[in-house]
Amino acid sequence: MVWHCLGANFDQMHMNTNLGWFRNHPDFAVVGVCDEDPSTSTGSIDEAASSLSLSADVVYDDLDRALEETDPDVVMGCPRNAEHADFVERVAPYDTHVVIEKPLAVTLDQADRMIDAMAGRDGRLFINWPAAWDPERHTLKRLVDDGTIGDVVEIQYYGGNAGAPPGDSWFYDPEEGGGAMLDYLGYGSTFSTWFRGGELPESVTAESYTPPNEDVNVQSATICRYDEGLSTLQTTWRMLTNPWEVQPMPAKGYDIVGTEGSISNRDREHRIRVTTADEPEGYAIAPDDLEPHYRDLAHYLAHCFENGSGPEGPLDPVFCREAHRIVDTARASAAEGRRLELKD
Repeated sequence: MVWHCLGANFDQMHMNTNLGWFRNHPDFAVVGVCDEDPSTSTGSIDEAASSLSLSADVVYDDLDRALEETDPDVVMGCPRNAEHADFVERVAPYDTHVVIEKPLAVTLDQADRMIDAMAGRDGRLFINWPAAWDPERHTLKRLVDDGTIGDVVEIQYYGGNAGAPPGDSWFYDPEEGGGAMLDYLGYGSTFSTWFRGGELPESVTAESYTPPNEDVNVQSATICRYDEGLSTLQTTWRMLTNPWEVQPMPAKGYDIVGTEGSISNRDREHRIRVTTADEPEGYAIAPDDLEPHYRDLAHYLAHCFENGSGPEGPLDPVFCREAHRIVDTARASAAEGRRLELKD
Protein backbone atom coordinates (compact mmCIF):
# COMPACT_ATOMS: atom_id res chain seq x y z
CA MET A 1 0.00 0.00 0.00
CA VAL A 2 1.34 3.41 -0.99
CA TRP A 3 -0.39 6.49 0.39
CA HIS A 4 -0.41 9.67 -1.65
CA CYS A 5 0.62 12.92 0.04
CA LEU A 6 -0.01 16.48 -1.08
CA GLY A 7 2.06 19.27 0.46
CA ALA A 8 0.06 22.49 0.65
CA ASN A 9 1.25 25.99 1.59
CA PHE A 10 4.82 26.73 2.60
CA ASP A 11 4.35 29.46 5.21
CA GLN A 12 6.21 27.29 7.75
CA MET A 13 9.83 26.57 6.86
CA HIS A 14 9.35 23.08 8.33
CA MET A 15 7.41 22.03 5.23
CA ASN A 16 10.50 21.06 3.24
CA THR A 17 11.74 18.80 6.06
CA ASN A 18 8.30 17.23 6.43
CA LEU A 19 8.02 16.44 2.73
CA GLY A 20 11.49 14.88 2.86
CA TRP A 21 10.19 12.40 5.42
CA PHE A 22 7.38 11.37 3.08
CA ARG A 23 9.80 11.11 0.15
CA ASN A 24 12.07 8.79 2.13
CA HIS A 25 9.32 6.49 3.40
CA PRO A 26 8.58 3.49 1.13
CA ASP A 27 4.85 3.60 1.85
CA PHE A 28 4.33 7.23 0.78
CA ALA A 29 4.53 9.10 -2.49
CA VAL A 30 4.38 12.89 -2.72
CA VAL A 31 1.99 13.45 -5.62
CA GLY A 32 2.01 17.23 -5.66
CA VAL A 33 2.82 20.49 -3.93
CA CYS A 34 0.82 23.70 -3.74
CA ASP A 35 1.57 27.22 -2.56
CA GLU A 36 -1.15 29.79 -3.07
CA ASP A 37 0.83 32.75 -1.76
CA PRO A 38 4.62 32.31 -2.01
CA SER A 39 5.10 35.90 -0.80
CA THR A 40 4.32 34.76 2.76
CA SER A 41 6.30 31.51 2.62
CA THR A 42 9.36 30.77 4.72
CA GLY A 43 9.66 27.34 3.10
CA SER A 44 10.30 26.85 -0.62
CA ILE A 45 7.97 25.15 -3.10
CA ASP A 46 10.66 25.36 -5.79
CA GLU A 47 13.14 23.54 -3.58
CA ALA A 48 10.49 20.92 -2.76
CA ALA A 49 9.58 20.34 -6.40
CA SER A 50 13.25 19.93 -7.28
CA SER A 51 14.18 17.61 -4.40
CA LEU A 52 11.05 15.51 -4.95
CA SER A 53 11.60 15.39 -8.76
CA LEU A 54 8.04 16.61 -9.36
CA SER A 55 6.91 17.55 -12.86
CA ALA A 56 5.54 21.05 -13.45
CA ASP A 57 1.99 19.76 -13.90
CA VAL A 58 1.77 18.75 -10.19
CA VAL A 59 3.11 22.05 -8.84
CA TYR A 60 0.03 24.15 -8.04
CA ASP A 61 -1.01 27.61 -6.96
CA ASP A 62 -4.65 26.64 -6.36
CA LEU A 63 -5.45 24.36 -3.42
CA ASP A 64 -8.81 23.12 -4.64
CA ARG A 65 -7.42 22.17 -8.06
CA ALA A 66 -4.50 20.42 -6.37
CA LEU A 67 -6.87 18.42 -4.18
CA GLU A 68 -9.13 17.46 -7.08
CA GLU A 69 -6.36 16.43 -9.45
CA THR A 70 -4.04 14.59 -7.06
CA ASP A 71 -6.76 12.96 -4.88
CA PRO A 72 -4.38 12.60 -1.90
CA ASP A 73 -4.71 10.26 1.06
CA VAL A 74 -3.11 12.85 3.33
CA VAL A 75 -2.54 16.59 3.05
CA MET A 76 0.50 18.03 4.80
CA GLY A 77 -0.45 21.64 5.51
CA CYS A 78 1.91 24.42 6.63
CA PRO A 79 -0.22 27.57 6.50
CA ARG A 80 0.70 30.50 8.74
CA ASN A 81 -0.76 30.28 12.25
CA ALA A 82 -3.81 32.50 11.68
CA GLU A 83 -4.85 30.44 8.62
CA HIS A 84 -4.97 26.99 10.26
CA ALA A 85 -8.74 26.90 10.75
CA ASP A 86 -9.51 28.23 7.26
CA PHE A 87 -7.14 25.67 5.75
CA VAL A 88 -8.68 22.68 7.55
CA GLU A 89 -12.20 23.83 6.68
CA ARG A 90 -11.23 23.99 3.00
CA VAL A 91 -9.58 20.56 2.96
CA ALA A 92 -12.05 18.65 5.19
CA PRO A 93 -14.77 18.13 2.51
CA TYR A 94 -12.28 16.13 0.42
CA ASP A 95 -12.29 13.39 3.11
CA THR A 96 -8.52 13.12 3.30
CA HIS A 97 -6.32 12.92 6.36
CA VAL A 98 -4.92 16.33 7.30
CA VAL A 99 -1.69 17.20 9.10
CA ILE A 100 -1.21 20.74 10.39
CA GLU A 101 2.19 22.00 11.46
CA LYS A 102 2.39 23.27 15.03
CA PRO A 103 0.91 25.16 16.83
CA LEU A 104 -2.64 23.86 16.78
CA ALA A 105 -4.13 27.32 16.22
CA VAL A 106 -4.01 30.91 17.44
CA THR A 107 -7.22 30.81 19.51
CA LEU A 108 -9.42 28.17 21.09
CA ASP A 109 -12.25 29.20 18.77
CA GLN A 110 -10.06 28.44 15.77
CA ALA A 111 -9.02 25.13 17.31
CA ASP A 112 -12.69 24.19 17.75
CA ARG A 113 -13.39 25.07 14.11
CA MET A 114 -10.63 22.70 13.02
CA ILE A 115 -11.87 19.83 15.16
CA ASP A 116 -15.50 20.42 14.12
CA ALA A 117 -14.55 20.54 10.43
CA MET A 118 -13.06 17.04 10.62
CA ALA A 119 -15.82 15.52 12.76
CA GLY A 120 -17.65 12.74 10.92
CA ARG A 121 -15.18 12.74 8.02
CA ASP A 122 -13.28 9.74 6.75
CA GLY A 123 -9.98 11.47 7.38
CA ARG A 124 -8.34 12.33 10.68
CA LEU A 125 -6.57 15.49 11.82
CA PHE A 126 -3.00 15.26 13.11
CA ILE A 127 -0.83 18.02 14.64
CA ASN A 128 2.87 17.83 13.84
CA TRP A 129 5.18 18.95 16.65
CA PRO A 130 8.84 18.50 15.62
CA ALA A 131 9.62 17.65 19.25
CA ALA A 132 7.35 14.60 18.97
CA TRP A 133 10.20 12.85 17.11
CA ASP A 134 12.77 13.71 19.78
CA PRO A 135 13.93 10.72 21.88
CA GLU A 136 14.55 13.00 24.86
CA ARG A 137 10.88 13.96 25.10
CA HIS A 138 9.80 10.33 25.08
CA THR A 139 12.41 9.42 27.65
CA LEU A 140 11.17 12.15 30.00
CA LYS A 141 7.63 10.85 29.56
CA ARG A 142 8.71 7.28 30.30
CA LEU A 143 10.62 8.29 33.43
CA VAL A 144 7.59 10.18 34.75
CA ASP A 145 5.20 7.35 33.88
CA ASP A 146 7.50 4.82 35.57
CA GLY A 147 7.20 6.79 38.83
CA THR A 148 10.93 7.55 38.92
CA ILE A 149 10.34 10.92 40.62
CA GLY A 150 6.95 10.29 42.21
CA ASP A 151 4.11 12.67 41.40
CA VAL A 152 4.92 15.71 39.27
CA VAL A 153 4.53 18.95 41.21
CA GLU A 154 6.45 21.44 39.03
CA ILE A 155 7.70 21.82 35.45
CA GLN A 156 10.03 24.54 34.23
CA TYR A 157 10.25 25.04 30.47
CA TYR A 158 12.54 27.34 28.50
CA GLY A 159 12.24 27.38 24.73
CA GLY A 160 13.07 29.59 21.81
CA ASN A 161 15.64 30.58 19.21
CA ALA A 162 17.67 33.51 17.98
CA GLY A 163 14.71 35.02 16.12
CA ALA A 164 12.29 33.80 13.49
CA PRO A 165 13.81 34.16 9.99
CA PRO A 166 13.44 36.11 7.86
CA GLY A 167 12.89 39.35 9.76
CA ASP A 168 10.16 40.61 7.44
CA SER A 169 8.12 37.37 7.45
CA TRP A 170 4.62 36.74 8.80
CA PHE A 171 6.24 35.58 12.06
CA TYR A 172 6.53 39.30 12.86
CA ASP A 173 2.90 40.10 12.04
CA PRO A 174 0.52 39.96 15.04
CA GLU A 175 -2.50 39.50 12.75
CA GLU A 176 -0.99 36.32 11.31
CA GLY A 177 -0.18 34.68 14.65
CA GLY A 178 3.40 35.89 14.96
CA GLY A 179 5.51 36.36 18.07
CA ALA A 180 7.68 34.27 20.37
CA MET A 181 4.79 33.35 22.66
CA LEU A 182 2.75 31.59 19.97
CA ASP A 183 5.90 30.20 18.37
CA TYR A 184 7.05 28.36 21.49
CA LEU A 185 4.49 28.41 24.32
CA GLY A 186 2.57 25.70 22.50
CA TYR A 187 5.56 23.40 22.95
CA GLY A 188 5.79 24.14 26.66
CA SER A 189 2.08 23.83 27.35
CA THR A 190 1.50 20.74 25.18
CA PHE A 191 4.47 18.69 26.35
CA SER A 192 4.22 19.71 30.01
CA THR A 193 0.56 18.67 29.94
CA TRP A 194 1.63 15.38 28.34
CA PHE A 195 4.25 14.80 31.04
CA ARG A 196 1.57 15.50 33.68
CA GLY A 197 -0.82 12.93 32.22
CA GLY A 198 -3.27 15.57 31.00
CA GLU A 199 -3.44 17.58 34.23
CA LEU A 200 -4.19 21.26 33.60
CA PRO A 201 -3.65 24.34 35.78
CA GLU A 202 -6.50 26.12 37.53
CA SER A 203 -5.23 29.58 36.58
CA VAL A 204 -2.54 31.30 34.52
CA THR A 205 -0.54 34.52 34.89
CA ALA A 206 1.59 35.74 31.98
CA GLU A 207 3.74 38.63 30.82
CA SER A 208 5.14 39.28 27.36
CA TYR A 209 7.65 41.80 26.10
CA THR A 210 7.39 43.61 22.77
CA PRO A 211 10.32 45.94 21.98
CA PRO A 212 9.42 49.54 21.06
CA ASN A 213 10.41 49.00 17.43
CA GLU A 214 8.67 45.64 17.02
CA ASP A 215 5.06 44.58 16.39
CA VAL A 216 5.19 41.21 18.17
CA ASN A 217 6.55 39.93 21.47
CA VAL A 218 10.05 38.47 21.56
CA GLN A 219 9.82 37.11 25.10
CA SER A 220 7.15 35.74 27.42
CA ALA A 221 6.84 34.16 30.87
CA THR A 222 3.81 32.15 31.95
CA ILE A 223 3.07 30.94 35.48
CA CYS A 224 0.63 28.04 35.77
CA ARG A 225 -1.02 27.52 39.16
CA TYR A 226 -1.96 23.91 39.98
CA ASP A 227 -3.49 22.52 43.16
CA GLU A 228 -0.06 21.51 44.43
CA GLY A 229 2.11 24.37 43.20
CA LEU A 230 3.40 26.46 40.31
CA SER A 231 5.02 25.73 36.96
CA THR A 232 6.76 28.21 34.67
CA LEU A 233 6.87 28.25 30.86
CA GLN A 234 9.22 30.76 29.20
CA THR A 235 9.70 31.61 25.52
CA THR A 236 12.22 33.81 23.76
CA TRP A 237 13.56 34.91 20.38
CA ARG A 238 16.58 36.43 22.11
CA MET A 239 18.96 33.49 22.26
CA LEU A 240 22.51 34.16 21.13
CA THR A 241 22.43 31.17 18.78
CA ASN A 242 19.80 28.84 17.36
CA PRO A 243 19.74 25.68 19.51
CA TRP A 244 19.83 23.34 16.50
CA GLU A 245 23.17 24.93 15.55
CA VAL A 246 24.88 25.81 18.86
CA GLN A 247 23.20 25.23 22.22
CA PRO A 248 22.87 28.66 23.84
CA MET A 249 23.02 29.51 27.52
CA PRO A 250 20.72 29.28 29.33
CA ALA A 251 20.00 25.99 27.63
CA LYS A 252 16.50 25.28 26.41
CA GLY A 253 14.61 22.29 27.75
CA TYR A 254 12.59 21.01 30.70
CA ASP A 255 13.11 20.52 34.42
CA ILE A 256 10.49 18.24 35.97
CA VAL A 257 10.19 18.20 39.76
CA GLY A 258 8.39 15.39 41.54
CA THR A 259 7.60 14.40 45.10
CA GLU A 260 10.54 11.96 45.10
CA GLY A 261 13.10 13.49 42.75
CA SER A 262 13.62 15.52 39.59
CA ILE A 263 14.53 15.16 35.92
CA SER A 264 16.38 17.67 33.76
CA ASN A 265 17.26 17.63 30.07
CA ARG A 266 19.20 20.91 30.01
CA ASP A 267 22.63 19.53 30.85
CA ARG A 268 25.08 20.15 28.01
CA GLU A 269 27.23 17.05 28.51
CA HIS A 270 24.57 14.62 29.75
CA ARG A 271 21.30 15.46 28.08
CA ILE A 272 19.12 13.88 30.77
CA ARG A 273 19.90 13.86 34.50
CA VAL A 274 17.86 12.33 37.29
CA THR A 275 17.96 12.87 41.03
CA THR A 276 16.03 10.78 43.53
CA ALA A 277 15.83 10.36 47.28
CA ASP A 278 18.00 7.25 46.95
CA GLU A 279 20.53 8.97 44.67
CA PRO A 280 20.42 12.68 45.58
CA GLU A 281 23.69 13.42 43.78
CA GLY A 282 22.00 12.40 40.57
CA TYR A 283 22.95 10.34 37.55
CA ALA A 284 22.91 10.79 33.79
CA ILE A 285 21.06 8.57 31.35
CA ALA A 286 21.10 8.35 27.58
CA PRO A 287 17.85 8.97 25.70
CA ASP A 288 15.86 5.84 24.90
CA ASP A 289 15.83 4.43 21.40
CA LEU A 290 12.62 5.60 19.78
CA GLU A 291 9.99 3.10 18.82
CA PRO A 292 10.03 2.82 15.00
CA HIS A 293 6.76 4.71 14.50
CA TYR A 294 8.14 7.73 16.35
CA ARG A 295 11.09 8.08 13.96
CA ASP A 296 9.35 10.90 12.10
CA LEU A 297 5.93 12.07 10.90
CA ALA A 298 5.76 9.71 7.93
CA HIS A 299 6.52 6.66 10.07
CA TYR A 300 3.89 7.72 12.60
CA LEU A 301 1.18 8.19 9.97
CA ALA A 302 2.03 4.87 8.32
CA HIS A 303 1.68 3.17 11.71
CA CYS A 304 -1.72 4.80 12.30
CA PHE A 305 -3.01 4.02 8.80
CA GLU A 306 -1.86 0.40 8.94
CA ASN A 307 -3.46 -0.15 12.35
CA GLY A 308 -6.60 1.94 11.84
CA SER A 309 -5.63 4.03 14.84
CA GLY A 310 -5.84 7.75 15.46
CA PRO A 311 -3.36 10.27 16.82
CA GLU A 312 -2.39 10.20 20.48
CA GLY A 313 -0.82 12.64 22.92
CA PRO A 314 0.73 15.73 21.31
CA LEU A 315 -0.33 14.51 17.84
CA ASP A 316 -4.01 14.46 18.84
CA PRO A 317 -5.85 17.74 18.13
CA VAL A 318 -8.26 17.13 21.01
CA PHE A 319 -5.35 16.74 23.43
CA CYS A 320 -3.65 19.77 21.90
CA ARG A 321 -6.86 21.77 22.26
CA GLU A 322 -6.87 21.13 26.02
CA ALA A 323 -3.24 22.17 26.33
CA HIS A 324 -3.93 25.22 24.15
CA ARG A 325 -6.22 26.49 26.91
CA ILE A 326 -2.98 27.47 28.66
CA VAL A 327 -1.78 29.41 25.61
CA ASP A 328 -5.07 31.20 25.06
CA THR A 329 -5.31 32.12 28.75
CA ALA A 330 -1.69 33.27 28.82
CA ARG A 331 -2.20 35.59 25.85
CA ALA A 332 -5.27 37.11 27.53
CA SER A 333 -3.46 37.40 30.87
CA ALA A 334 -0.52 39.22 29.27
CA ALA A 335 -2.91 41.61 27.53
CA GLU A 336 -4.98 42.29 30.66
CA GLY A 337 -2.13 42.30 33.17
CA ARG A 338 -3.73 39.94 35.68
CA ARG A 339 -4.11 36.31 36.67
CA LEU A 340 -6.96 34.51 34.90
CA GLU A 341 -8.79 31.27 35.46
CA LEU A 342 -8.06 28.71 32.76
CA LYS A 343 -10.21 29.32 29.70
CA ASP A 344 -12.71 26.70 28.60
